[in-house]
Amino acid sequence: MNSPQVLIPADDYERLADRLSALDHDIEPLLWSRDGVSLPDGSAIADADGTPIGEAGYAPSAACISIGLLFGGDLAPFVEAALAPGTLRWTQACLAGTDAPPFQQLLAEGVQLSRSDAPNDATAEHTMSLVLSTFGDWAGRIDRRRAGTWLQVPWREVRGSRWLIVGFGSIGRKLAALARPFGALVVGARRSVADDADLAAADAMVTMEAVADELPLADVVVLTCPLTDETRGLVDADFLAAMRGDAVLVNVSRGPVIDAEALLAWLDADNEATAALDVFDTEPLPAESPLWNHPKVVMTTHIGGAGSGMAARNDDLFVSQLETFLAGDTPRLLVAG
Repeated sequence: MNSPQVLIPADDYERLADRLSALDHDIEPLLWSRDGVSLPDGSAIADADGTPIGEAGYAPSAACISIGLLFGGDLAPFVEAALAPGTLRWTQACLAGTDAPPFQQLLAEGVQLSRSDAPNDATAEHTMSLVLSTFGDWAGRIDRRRAGTWLQVPWREVRGSRWLIVGFGSIGRKLAALARPFGALVVGARRSVADDADLAAADAMVTMEAVADELPLADVVVLTCPLTDETRGLVDADFLAAMRGDAVLVNVSRGPVIDAEALLAWLDADNEATAALDVFDTEPLPAESPLWNHPKVVMTTHIGGAGSGMAARNDDLFVSQLETFLAGDTPRLLVAG
């Protein structure tokens, strides 16, 4: 009986090779690279020794999507190649969110898709850094240093601040674990009933219906919810109007959770609000977007989960999940198709 074939980006295989060979189940690793002639779409498939694999011998049952595929712009061709023979049964993603079209394509083809919790630690840390940068006005401090200006300006402390985390799941719990030791009071909001882990992680839990009552109280509002039909445009003019005039709005979920026009109107109003944004409606953010140079915006380029430990955590997850799949059991973190 032939060993199951597992498709892996060639750039990631060296890092995974020893661990894959130590699995309890034999596999045949197949290495994918962007340019070649093995498949009709131009992708190259080779075995672990670099020998090209043609269409006749190509039948992957599992695949690994790494962060390198996303940053390299290769997610779509990798998914196309993985789906080509019609044998793919399960894929491990590298992100918590799976709204990107290639992920939806996998689900549409009936492939089991597991999302990843590997970015969670980095996303929480990145969110914390955005808030600390905003509270401390680090952009202003750097500008004054470059101008040679000695100015002693008070700054805003996290201690005593109130945080509302909208979409209090695994990322929200990680963030709460960072913010609460700083002295912040954390309120979590989620659609479903809070479980014991949520109740232990936050100072208080509310339903999404009660978010409007919490907005006027929050110094920091963090969006960590997935993009769904219910959350698209969640942060609209009414949502923003209910927030404090000196609040910090942080979005590390997905751009369309915020109504872009309403956000700009809120930022252009006479208030002291700040938007700390890692995600946007259109990515890369168009050069003409006013967000690039808006004085009330702190922004990063959708790199919240891309911490230095993210790849290693995703490797751990993939190897563990692959062992589960090969044993005939159900991998965790499956996305509903």
